[in-house]
Order: sequence, then C-alpha cells, then structure tokens
Amino acid sequence: MAINTHQLVTTRLKARIQSGSANEAVHPNGVKQVMPGQGGVVTGIGLGDIASNWQGDHVEPGVTLGHPDTDANHAIRLLSCVGNPVEVLDGPAAGSRGIVYGKHGGVLAMFAPDVLKRLSPGDWVSIDAKGIGLADDEFPDLVCHSCSPALFAAMVKASGDHRLHIHVAAILPSIAAAAGIGMPAAMFNMDMNTSITPIAEMTRDLRFGDTVAVMDQDHRIGRQHRKGWTMVGIVSHGTTISGGHGLGLMTLLTAPSDRLKLDINDKAQLTRLLPLPWEGS
Repeated sequence: MAINTHQLVTTRLKARIQSGSANEAVHPNGVKQVMPGQGGVVTGIGLGDIASNWQGDHVEPGVTLGHPDTDANHAIRLLSCVGNPVEVLDGPAAGSRGIVYGKHGGVLAMFAPDVLKRLSPGDWVSIDAKGIGLADDEFPDLVCHSCSPALFAAMVKASGDHRLHIHVAAILPSIAAAAGIGMPAAMFNMDMNTSITPIAEMTRDLRFGDTVAVMDQDHRIGRQHRKGWTMVGIVSHGTTISGGHGLGLMTLLTAPSDRLKLDINDKAQLTRLLPLPWEGS
C-alpha cells in the first residue's frame, strides 16, 4: 500500500455535544409516531450492537457533535474522519478519550460506557481531525471520504492481483441506496432502504460500526448510481419507520468494482479494526 499519510494535515477542532431530539416519523401506511431521534448522549448502545433493534428514529449511539458557529460546524462535519481521536475537555468526564465512528447530521463519536454516563449535552470535546485527501498512489481511481489513515490501513490490504482486499459485513445491491443520494459524500451519510425486501433481510444482523459495500454506487463527489462502481461505508445510525430511510451508512471509499476484492466476514467491524481508546485502561 502506498497511502499518502505523510501529506495529510491534522487539525484540532473543538465541538460541543448536541442536545437530543424527539422525531415525528411517519410510517408508509400513514401512521405517525414520536420516537427518540438524533443527538444527545445515547447510553446503553455501543459499537458492535445490532443496529436495527431499537425503538427510535435514526438513533445515534454515543454522542453527536457539532458547533453553534456555522463555519466551525462546517469544518467539524467536513474534516472529521472515522477513527479520529476525541477527547472530553470539560465536565465530569474531562480527559476521557473516544473515537469518531461516523456522521449523520453531525459527527458521531463513541466513548466507554462509564464515560457516557458522565457526559451531558453542552460538554465540549476536541477532535484531532485527519484523513481529508487520503489517497493511494498505486490506485488513483480510488477515492476516500471521512476515512482516517489508521482505519484505511487496517481495513484495506493489497491482494496481490492488482485489487484492494476489503473485509465487509454485507454486500448489498444498488436498490439499498436510499436517502442521501445526490448529497456530498464527505459530509453526510446515506440511508439504506431497510424497509423493503430483500434489503430488510440482508441488513437484519448489521451492527453499529460494521463496514458494508453497496454495488453500482459512485460516491466520488455527489452520490449517484453508476454501474461498475462500488462504495464501502460504515453503519453509523439506527433505522426508522419512515419509507426511503433506514440504517445510515457513512461513505469511507469508492472505486471501480473490478479494483476491489470484497470478503464477507466478522472482521468487518470498527471494534476489530482499530483499538478503542478505553481498551486496556
């Protein structure tokens, strides 16, 4: 692998834990239901837990990060990458360390269960953002988004046949791509259409932090359907009863399908790819 880690810029960002929301979700049959939504501090759900098991609307485990200043918030959403370290700056959990694991409306981060119990909306954290511009000189048609160099090195291996070998938890057809098509791939996630057959069955056992491939998706800039391309993303938020929405998949990379060798196995999980900051402490 010839990734350009030495050229990447590390930017320390300051972000605030966002308040939670109660979402009004409308089922395709027209029934409206109020459910726990995005934001806040979500305890009791962690990386590696089944993502579709919860009575919520786009539930975001751990904490959701943003900033009241528009420009600062834009930088947080664009520059933060999965695998970047996060440190609590104030409050009872000051000094505790976590990890960025995805994006939705905000940046999503996970901490140890005992740390989450001490965090509150309004607490400030720092993010050492690194990964924008990540590339591999040997694979110029590969484009990365929101992927830290540490995660890329752990997730992607050269297979010896001029392809990149990537472990994934599932390989989904293009009909899985739902809300998020057309949006900038570096800032927002893409929902998977998990309410339809066969996608519901194919995604039933996916976990927060799983890496997943979707075929015929070109996410180099704005997300779009394109035959012969593949995207690989990470499961970042929970499902919903709303039609055209579902589990959230944050884009990590996209490339021509014939440049990738996808292998379905249980190694395709953030908790197995990277050491968590609180492990062994």
